[in-house]
Amino acid sequence: MTEAICIQNINQYIYEIHENTLTLTPKNIDITEEELIKTNLHSSKILQCMIKKNDEIISTKRKYLSNLNNIWQRMPMQKILQTTSFNMKLTNEDGKDGYNWSNKLKISIQSRDANYTMKEILNMIKVNKYSIHISIKLESGQIINYKYNM
Repeated sequence: MTEAICIQNINQYIYEIHENTLTLTPKNIDITEEELIKTNLHSSKILQCMIKKNDEIISTKRKYLSNLNNIWQRMPMQKILQTTSFNMKLTNEDGKDGYNWSNKLKISIQSRDANYTMKEILNMIKVNKYSIHISIKLESGQIINYKYNM
């Protein structure tokens, strides 16, 4: 092959050469909820997040657990306990078996990884009829965007 291959806007792609094959992956893509749930969020970083109920801003944090805590803080404790998939205890279990005490919620919450926490955020978004727009930079450098509107 002697012809040159020109690719415009190459800076919008992540490139990888494996077994003498060039693979280009878009850096910034919009994904579905199903794709988000299947995405490995290990070592990812939230670039921006907006969780809202109508015009009221619920959270804009750049940490998964901080966003989830902001959602929980606007919920009655009974509703949290009925709808969460997280392990929680009404007693202060701080430091035991991965539990951390939340002063604001007055409950111990067992820590989870980014994937599990993101699933819980999505669950709580639906339970509370919120909307979310989140951009996440994955470990690979790819940026994914997810939107859910009530």
